[in-house]
Amino acid sequence: MKNTTLLILTLFAAQLLSGVPQVAPAKGACSDLIKFIKDHGETIENTCPETIPEKDRFYVNDDDRQKRINNRPKPLYEIEYLDPCSFGLERFRGCSQNPDALPCEDGSSPYTRIIRFVEGPRNGEQIITNGLCPEQETPPDLPNAELREQQIIVTPSKFRSFPIAASMLKSEPTKFSLRNGHSHFWAVSGVQNFRINMSGRPVAVKAIPVRWNWNYGDGNTRNLDFPGEPAPEHTLRDETPTSHSYTETGTYGVGLTTLFRGEFSVDGGPWQAIPGQAAVPSEPIEIDVWRTKKQLIATD
Repeated sequence: MKNTTLLILTLFAAQLLSGVPQVAPAKGACSDLIKFIKDHGETIENTCPETIPEKDRFYVNDDDRQKRINNRPKPLYEIEYLDPCSFGLERFRGCSQNPDALPCEDGSSPYTRIIRFVEGPRNGEQIITNGLCPEQETPPDLPNAELREQQIIVTPSKFRSFPIAASMLKSEPTKFSLRNGHSHFWAVSGVQNFRINMSGRPVAVKAIPVRWNWNYGDGNTRNLDFPGEPAPEHTLRDETPTSHSYTETGTYGVGLTTLFRGEFSVDGGPWQAIPGQAAVPSEPIEIDVWRTKKQLIATD
């Protein structure tokens, strides 16, 4: 009699917890045990699957659980890029408003990527990556989510894929200098225009040079926000805003990387800034640095 009373009380307690009528299973019919979570958050263990409505089941076994995951609607997300540069103030701020921000490996400035979930259970959730560099921009690892089609945008990686021509590197004297002299360097570059189609709509893209990063081959580098200009009257005694002086003789490889910012326009509409920059290296040149030697010559 005591055992019968205990069984009735146990079944009644289960009904109170789950809100679901419990039916005593036949002996040996509950070989698969499951867990499930009700709306109120309580967990009931060791309950026969047949006694729980389908909508309240958390999982029965691994196959059933995976099937439920696969049948769920995939969350939607969209991507937004933000540039730390103020549009139109690149020359003033050099695309580096934060003095503590380290440049990327290619010399460009880092930018921000925001993954924003829209609709579904993750609506409003954001994944923010600050200080993103070209070498770090990999596709988002969101296997169970789908990218929502947005308005047409040119992403930083898309902009870097354009065939942007490098600056032409020039020197005076041409590929020659003297020790402790002032070798004059400058770059020839300008705005470049591209036209593409995206989603069947015409898109115009501009690549605008904004920074010139020099490497003189002797361990010295220099980052300038202007390319320099020819100096026909220049001599090795004249220092210029873009000249460099070698203190030792030898042959040095001079390199230059130009940073381009981008803008794009859809259907002739307003120009929009493209976050990030494209770093385009130039073909290096060699400079032979000689030394002068004074010698007295007797004249009779």
